[in-house]
Amino acid sequence: MVSAMRLLLAVAAVHGAVLGMSIATPAQALDLNALRAQHKLPPLSYSATLAGAAYEHARDLARRGRLDHDGFRQRVGALVAGTAAENVSYGCDDQPCAIQQWAKSSGHRRNMLLKGITAYGIASARADNGRRYWVMVLGN
Repeated sequence: MVSAMRLLLAVAAVHGAVLGMSIATPAQALDLNALRAQHKLPPLSYSATLAGAAYEHARDLARRGRLDHDGFRQRVGALVAGTAAENVSYGCDDQPCAIQQWAKSSGHRRNMLLKGITAYGIASARADNGRRYWVMVLGN
């Protein structure tokens, strides 16, 4: 199961790079964990599974050209035990910008500072019009 998921994510990352989509890597999430450290919260571990879910939703948002959380519980219900949250946005060209954008929004910041979560995944996809959509999934 883990090998199949890794293969799926690798194929998605290569396919996404060709189409202007990306799955962010753990090294890029230092801003998220720095934000959590400022609030005396433990760092989150990178989850390829949650990144895959984030990628699929970012791709769907880019395809439809809109922001929403449609199907969130169905997407992450089987992946996350307990608390889960999702942040979505558009307009940033890189991950640090997206995290800063969310950090300035009380609801999104609250999601990034949730207690009782241990993992995150983040990804983006570019729409035909060039707009980049970002999704962060947080959970266990």
